[in-house]
This record gives sequence, structure tokens and C-alpha cells, in this order.
Amino acid sequence: MAGFRGEAFKNALWKCATSTTVNDFSRKMGEMRDIDSSAADWFNDKPPMYWSRSHFTTNSVCDFLLNNCCESFNSSILDARDKVILSMLESLVEYFMTKLQVNRDRAEEKWEGLFCPRIKKLIENNLAKTGDCMPIKADNFHYQVSCYDGSKYSVDLKEWTCGCRKWDLSGIPCNHALSAILSQRLNYLDYVHKYYSLATYKQVYARTVMPLNGRSEWQPTGIIPALPPNFGRPVGRPKRARRMERDEAIETMKKKRKSKAKT
Repeated sequence: MAGFRGEAFKNALWKCATSTTVNDFSRKMGEMRDIDSSAADWFNDKPPMYWSRSHFTTNSVCDFLLNNCCESFNSSILDARDKVILSMLESLVEYFMTKLQVNRDRAEEKWEGLFCPRIKKLIENNLAKTGDCMPIKADNFHYQVSCYDGSKYSVDLKEWTCGCRKWDLSGIPCNHALSAILSQRLNYLDYVHKYYSLATYKQVYARTVMPLNGRSEWQPTGIIPALPPNFGRPVGRPKRARRMERDEAIETMKKKRKSKAKT
């Protein structure tokens, strides 16, 4: 993180990023400032709505912080990206064709119940934490849930909201909401967003990427095929494969200056 290293900085950053309320985010940023004020100041021009759950909107029903899905996809198509355009597109068609069918087979043959396995596991983890919660009923929909750590949260079963915002952000009932739901002996699965249902998963992968004939069966178009550009070797030292960010470039220059000073 811009030259800030160490386990303390890493833990402080993750606490800020995983905070779900604005007040908790402010407290965690204060803890980071206690470690090193310059580390906290580095985030002054970085709006928390882009990197902390505390400022995420609840419209998307998603609390993801990382782009692991993109990284996984990019790593899966590395071989295709090294090919010429037509060969690359053919490889991508085969990849998507196989991937969609594998997901359909998994949902039809291996998964059971109303929700996907990962969602079931998250719900089970939240259920295990309900022992730390004491729900106080205000009416049929509203509860005040007290926890053993002294925190209190307002739960609204009608609007599917909780003061901790975890339910609001993810669409999966948190331990506070589950304690209120269980106190009324309701089915907690009825309070999980439909986005996570097995039926929705099947609907997402229902479409098929249709197979294609080989090039020998393609109809001629009469258009001259696209040729690769004729790049000559530029003058001077070749550029780096990756352009560094401004903070990263400054840090690299500092290291070079230090090494020159030692010599």
C-alpha cells in the first residue's frame, strides 16, 4: 500500500475495508492513524465508497471487495490471448461453451436445496453466531438485538434491514437478523435474497453458446482478411511491460537513489 508495509498496516486496512457502518469505519480509520498518520492521510483523496463496505450502496446486494472473478477469468484465457484474432475468438467460444455447460451440470446434478452451497455455508456461519445475540421484540417486525460485546442493533424484518448493514449489503441475514427471525420461529430461508437461489443460478446459465462449423465450412465474404500491423522496433530502450502507478514510480526512484548513495 504505497510503501506502507507490515502486518499492522495490513490488518488496519482490512478492518477499514470490511467495516459496514460509517461510525465503525471512522473508528477503524482512527486506529490506522494511531499506527501512522501518513498511512491514514494516504486515503484522503480516495473516496471510501470505492473500497469500504461502510459506504457501499445497498442497491446491488453485493459486498465484494476484491476483483477475484476478473483475475480468475483473465488467468483462464491466457492461452487464447496469445493467439491471432480469429483463433483467439474461436478459443473464447469454446471456453464459454464449456464453462456454461459445466455450471449447468453442477447445478442440476450435484446441488440440492433452495440455495447454492456457498450461500448455505454463510448462513450456517451466521446461525452459529446467534448465541451471542439477545433479541428484544418491539412489534411483529422490529427488534432490538443486544450482543455480549455491548453493541445493539435495530432489526426490521419487514424491510430486511439491520443496524449493522450486513443484511442490507449482502442480502443474507446476519446473526442479529437471524436471532430475531428464530425468536418468531420463522423460516430464515425466506429472508435470503432470491439472487442467491438455485433457481436464479440456473436461470443465469440457461442460455447456450451455440457450436460453430470449422473454417473450411465458412462462407467466403470477399473481404480481404485483416493482417497484423507491421511494427518496427522503436528507437531506444524498450518500455516496461506494465506502466507503474505514480506512487509506485516514486517509491522505485527512492530505492534507486538509496542504492546510488550507498555506492
